Amino acid sequence: MYLSLPLPSTTMRTMTVTVFSTDGSIGPSPYTVSIPKSGDFKTLINALSNACSLRDDERLLVAEVYNSSLIRYLEDPSDDISLIRDGDKLVAYRLPKDSEGAAVVVFKSERMESSISSFGRKSWKNFGTPLVSNLPDTIDGRTIYNLLLKALTPFREPKDDVLDADQITGKSSSVNETSDIDMSSDAAECSSMNTNAGEDDMTTEGGMLFFLNTERFPNQRMKIEMDQTITLSNLQKRLIVSVSWQDNGLKQYNLDPLDSLPEVYKTVLFTRRPQETCSLYACLEAFIKEEPLGPEDMWYCPGCKEHRQASKKLDLWRLPEILIIHLKRFSYSRYTKNKLDTYVDFPIHDLDLSSYIRDRSGQMSNHYQLYAVSNHYGSMGGGHYTAYVYNDGKKKWYDFDDRCVSGLENEDSIKTSAAYVLFYRRVHGDTSLVDTETTTIVESTDCTTSGVAAAGDDL
Repeated sequence: MYLSLPLPSTTMRTMTVTVFSTDGSIGPSPYTVSIPKSGDFKTLINALSNACSLRDDERLLVAEVYNSSLIRYLEDPSDDISLIRDGDKLVAYRLPKDSEGAAVVVFKSERMESSISSFGRKSWKNFGTPLVSNLPDTIDGRTIYNLLLKALTPFREPKDDVLDADQITGKSSSVNETSDIDMSSDAAECSSMNTNAGEDDMTTEGGMLFFLNTERFPNQRMKIEMDQTITLSNLQKRLIVSVSWQDNGLKQYNLDPLDSLPEVYKTVLFTRRPQETCSLYACLEAFIKEEPLGPEDMWYCPGCKEHRQASKKLDLWRLPEILIIHLKRFSYSRYTKNKLDTYVDFPIHDLDLSSYIRDRSGQMSNHYQLYAVSNHYGSMGGGHYTAYVYNDGKKKWYDFDDRCVSGLENEDSIKTSAAYVLFYRRVHGDTSLVDTETTTIVESTDCTTSGVAAAGDDL
């Protein structure tokens, strides 16, 4: 029997998320965190909260951005992070913790752009990253405008003064004679909605226009006036507002940072990444490290007779005379598969496993010496195998490459990033034991009962 050891780089995932303030206190900042590949959305949010020094009175609303819109919210904490691809763009908004469950307003920006396909005709195009603010109990056009001004504070050009809603109201009262907007019923959602007809003729002193959108009717919208009251249904979580930027409004802000979100993980094309390195002991640590079981791997507790969320831990119980270690160089995920060229620094003369043995009552040595290495060169699609073997009689290492056999002058040359399987034998060992035994310990997070089973048993 042999041990299959994960490479530490295969157990963790690096992810970048851009964090926005909703009160305008700071500008957007990207944060990169490392979390277990087996983690869930809750794991990501917890790591991100620590990275951005989230206060106790704050919470994070995490979403995916695509085409300048929030297309998905990471609201289910138990969802697997494998649902997030490396090419996705994620944002997180800092919101008051006591507002959990309350509605938020999502500001989507658009500007007039010329379209090549329409022979230079201008039309409204979305741009940038949506901004989010927490909604108060009473909402009107003035409230919407001031919330946006607050969120835009980090982007304001220092040389310009921006009018607040009270200043604008007096200058645009001629267009304020409209009825209140009631979003509390489906019928009201589509009533009075219109497209962009007549928007080219509208102007505003603040350099922007507001239009109410709904998730139910995304292509229909209504212009919001300063004195209009907006009523939400009890079940409505988000108010979608399109902000149509006029030229004079765009001059007051530098919105370029909203157009440059980093991806979750950016692979640099044509650039060789620095080779990863680790020790064989680090691989052993990754093997015995406790890991949470996902919702699809619930553990059946014999005490309470229910399936429960649990954690799993592997340990070595006793060791064999001949120890074969397989390095898991082939990585698979839902979307990708690749071979890892991580350089693993493994001991040649003294592999000491004493600290990794759970049963320490035996008197046998836990020290091993390397006598052979199997190498794999190539990729997932195909490759070539070679071997290094130690000759006891000649006290020398040999390289076996098909029919070619050659001696090695330096034994350290057997350590390469192609090492795939390592063969060890016990130093002064007892040949009565011929198998490696491992134990799997499963502990429930909600139950005091724990279960122990030998490897291979059903859990």
